[in-house]
Amino acid sequence: MSKGTMLGQIGPVRSESTAGIIATQIRDALMAGTLRPGTQLAEAELSDRLKVSRGPVREALQRLVQQGVLVEVRNRGVFVPKFDVNDVADIYLAREAVELAAVTTLIDNELDTTQTLSGVLRRMNTAAKGTRWSKVAALDAEFHQELVKATGSRRLMRMLDTLLLESRICMIALEDAYRASGDLVAEHNDIYAAIQAREKPLALRLVADHMKDASKRLGILIAREQGTATE
Repeated sequence: MSKGTMLGQIGPVRSESTAGIIATQIRDALMAGTLRPGTQLAEAELSDRLKVSRGPVREALQRLVQQGVLVEVRNRGVFVPKFDVNDVADIYLAREAVELAAVTTLIDNELDTTQTLSGVLRRMNTAAKGTRWSKVAALDAEFHQELVKATGSRRLMRMLDTLLLESRICMIALEDAYRASGDLVAEHNDIYAAIQAREKPLALRLVADHMKDASKRLGILIAREQGTATE
């Protein structure tokens, strides 16, 4: 086979598509908490606001539906999902698997996380002292992103990105109640210290406990919010 034939399906490199840019903006809005669970994302409204045709908007929405970030309801449209207790448990089960793999990789390969994680923790501690819980929540996500990013695994990072977004959607409607956890920052400090000390069993236990605790607290709050809590 000639070189020209082998390369026949490869075309010029293109910058990110309009649909890709729109999808990123929607993901950013979800992470920022400006799109609440149950919000409908109408093509016409988004097209008008973004000053683009409806084609790229439709493509962006379908990408996010396929990724599990949004849900499509037949004959009704596309919505920000409302997660129940089982969803929360599943999200944090998956997060636990990803982050335990990340911690194992970091410690086994002696990868340095000092510069990235310590900086996030400093800002998180400052935000917590000022009771800026929306900022603490954003830094919580950043801590876990940087932890997994430090492994150099694009696939782990790709999985975590969607799981963090789902976690954020869970928290949006419950943000006031979720603030009650004064141990949130301390848990991150302990995880960081264990990773830095290369104490693998301790680091793995702390990450697992952190995920299970978050899943339990969010599950209780969502059950109360949705009226499914049992005495």
